[in-house]
Amino acid sequence: MSRRALLALLCLFLSLQPALAQEVNEDLRGREEQAARTREEVARLAAREKDLSGRIAAIEGRVRSAEKEIAARERKLEVIRAEERKTREEHAMLSARKAAIVADLKRLLQGVWPVHVKNLQSRFQGLSSWEALDRRFTWMSHVYAATRDKLEEARQAQLRIAANLERQKRLASEAEAQLAQVNKAKDALLRERLELRRVLAQVRDERRDLETELAAILQTIKELRYQEGPVGGRRIEGFKGRLPWPAKGATVARFDASARPPRNGLGLSLPEGAPVRAVFWGKVMHNDVLRGFGRVVILYHGGDYYSLYAFLADSDLRPGQEVEKDETVGSAGYYPDAKGPGLYFELRFHQKPINPDAWLNAAP
Repeated sequence: MSRRALLALLCLFLSLQPALAQEVNEDLRGREEQAARTREEVARLAAREKDLSGRIAAIEGRVRSAEKEIAARERKLEVIRAEERKTREEHAMLSARKAAIVADLKRLLQGVWPVHVKNLQSRFQGLSSWEALDRRFTWMSHVYAATRDKLEEARQAQLRIAANLERQKRLASEAEAQLAQVNKAKDALLRERLELRRVLAQVRDERRDLETELAAILQTIKELRYQEGPVGGRRIEGFKGRLPWPAKGATVARFDASARPPRNGLGLSLPEGAPVRAVFWGKVMHNDVLRGFGRVVILYHGGDYYSLYAFLADSDLRPGQEVEKDETVGSAGYYPDAKGPGLYFELRFHQKPINPDAWLNAAP
């Protein structure tokens, strides 16, 4: 190439350099803005999940308090009603006793009254001796005393019946007031339970939306027809039961396909910023925010096996990047089920969730 041509080419390069630099700078600014938007979305989702989790916990706390209050009030109501039953039984016994006393009194009066009248009319004529008079007087005294005692017994029985009726009235009033309090507490409990159902339904709807979105992502990956060979030179099937845990922490949720909604993975409570690691060699298929799951990384392990790491605070992996087993995929972010930092982890085969308990080793 001639010297003149080189100079011309250099001039052309220098003239294009500002435009290239501007294009590079604009691209960098675009990436920075996208990163900032992503960070804002992650923070917003984390705050919303935290708020929902807090609301659910608060409602559940109020439900438990209301249930305890209702149980205590119903126990008190049962005590009142048991006393009511006892009082009614006592009333029946008192009434029967009073009826027996009245019957005895009638018999005494029927026996003593004619004798009393006869004595008044005859002025005790016909008595042959003082002994006979004394016997009649003694007999009459006993009959009169027995009659007085029966009358007093009847009066006391009537007083007890009146007190019993008053107690029944008081207990009925207490039972009515207690029942009103029980029903008022149940009304409050119903409102709390309906609110809890509404919030949980909202969460379920978000989960359902998420599952749809996740299925679409996995379908997109499948449509790319990745080769079915091993990733990293190894097949994940040969490591079943020996995969390392993605992080070390307390288990707060386990796989349960029969739950409503189904729990498709494993939940861990972790320290703030704890590293989350790949359970097997794989290729990064997805690293982005999913509504309801925060930042999600999906790794493809070959043979139609995938692992999913959700609620990450951050991750610098790039789609298409290959990762090693135990390589860090991100750090723990806010996980609602843990009510703090944690991780939600899934294993999938042919896009369907599989129980990670059968694949991970025994010790986390």
